[in-house]
Amino acid sequence: MKGIVTKAVGGFFFPADSNQKIYQTKVRGKIKDKIYPGDLVEFTDGVIERLYQRKNLLFRPSIANVDQVLIMLAMDQPAFDRRLLDRFLLMVEDMRLKPLIIINKMELSMNKSPVEGFEDYFQAGYKIYFISVKEKKGLDILGKTLDEHVNVLTGPSGVGKSSLINEMTDAKLAVAELSPKLKRGVHTTRHVELLPVNKGGWLADTPGFTSLSIKHIKHQELRYFFPEFSDYLDKCQFRGCSHTHEPGCAVKDAVSNGLLSRDRYKSYQLFYEEINK
Repeated sequence: MKGIVTKAVGGFFFPADSNQKIYQTKVRGKIKDKIYPGDLVEFTDGVIERLYQRKNLLFRPSIANVDQVLIMLAMDQPAFDRRLLDRFLLMVEDMRLKPLIIINKMELSMNKSPVEGFEDYFQAGYKIYFISVKEKKGLDILGKTLDEHVNVLTGPSGVGKSSLINEMTDAKLAVAELSPKLKRGVHTTRHVELLPVNKGGWLADTPGFTSLSIKHIKHQELRYFFPEFSDYLDKCQFRGCSHTHEPGCAVKDAVSNGLLSRDRYKSYQLFYEEINK
């Protein structure tokens, strides 16, 4: 029987079949590779016989065969942080995975339109889902995007990740309390587990990314992780333009002419400086 590993605990692995029924198994000794949640395996009589080739492997947290990364932030409490969102987007782009942006706590928004202030991200081609877990708004639309996919949820503490998982799955996760002083939450998840959602979808309950460092990214590659830059990269005066200081830079010209977001470009500059320190 073919299945997807949902978790690994104490030497046991728990694959699920196509109906999302979960089994407890051990690994046959001939399989030498380490098995992670998200791995596709062949198993019978409580024994994993085969590990199928992965299409990707995410580290920290370790999850295989990821389709989408859901980047979750809050409209407020904790305050929305554009630079942090851009950092998460950069990390997901570097992983060559599909990012989806989720903005929770829309009940706290003072804007008449939910898209107000997020035009830069629509321009860059990102999908954004505006939700309120508290008021159970926007969850049906978001849920449909999880079907038939392995989804990883990440974001800072206190934005409502555990509450969202509790709404989208049968899990009953502990919910982080906001620190009254910092207006931030405390991590409540300690291990990786795939939880069944909707039609064949899986939502990973993880401790989140253990590092937000971007130092491993090469400065020559950074430009490719801002998708809205793509139409301008081959129009600069100088080959190998860094898009930071050179004359005749098409990216800088596009920013000056309002064709590219000045705020997103500022994130690019800050990340470029950070990588080159």
